[in-house]
Amino acid sequence: MQKSQSTNDINTSRNKIPKFHAHYKKQGENNLIIKNKNQFNMFPSHIGMRKYILYYNIVFPESDTFMPQYTLMPNACGTLSLAFDGFSIIAELWGATTIPVSLGAEPNSYRVLLLIQLSPYGLYQITRQSQAEFADKRLSLVDIDNELFNSLHQAFITSKTATDLVNTCERILYRRMEKHVVSDALLLATKVISDSHGQVQVKEVARQSSYSERQLNRLFLTQIGMNIKNYARLTRFNYVLKHIQKSPCFFAALSQQAGYFDQAHFDKASSLLVVLLLKNI
Repeated sequence: MQKSQSTNDINTSRNKIPKFHAHYKKQGENNLIIKNKNQFNMFPSHIGMRKYILYYNIVFPESDTFMPQYTLMPNACGTLSLAFDGFSIIAELWGATTIPVSLGAEPNSYRVLLLIQLSPYGLYQITRQSQAEFADKRLSLVDIDNELFNSLHQAFITSKTATDLVNTCERILYRRMEKHVVSDALLLATKVISDSHGQVQVKEVARQSSYSERQLNRLFLTQIGMNIKNYARLTRFNYVLKHIQKSPCFFAALSQQAGYFDQAHFDKASSLLVVLLLKNI
């Protein structure tokens, strides 16, 4: 749920986002009423927070919005999610993922879904907790950070428009940005990897960061949730995936390597292709 399915459905202007209204009974949360004509509403984070928060996505799913084979690609970025299913609000923390995650039609069961997409080290900046404990896991936010849960939960149920919700979330999360805790060496190392699209040796990343490989791996595990090698592989994989979407010729070569010969066939077995690509990059 890190990205919407169609960019045509995304409204990127805060001023154009229509209102949604939430009304709760004091006992229980089964009377939430939400109205919005756009299914996908994406907001960039404030430029001063973009190092840690990439964007906010507010989704109003219908019964057929997400297909049964809907799968999340591996990604080094963590996510905060809040969802209302008609009865209660589910708040979760998603760690970095190193394997495909099959969601299927699960998001269709929610009336509204807020996804806060973070940078690879954004979740560490916000929680100050070891990301190795979060990798490849969906965890209840209240169990990880009760204070953050209460603040985001309150914002979710009291905001009257999507813009209000995003602005309130930004104020909440900004308080977690005032003290910089992410290592400068890690910031430099991720830039080296990004600039090379993941095609760089670990020893070269360590050399440019002026850290030993062991020290740098420890930083990556703690602040991102995976070692340098896996982070570089994911960076390269996502670079390839981006170009699959842009170049039919490039897509054809990769899909044939996996034994799939057209877009429809690929869509049905995308998770298998992901595993193949990760083994070969």
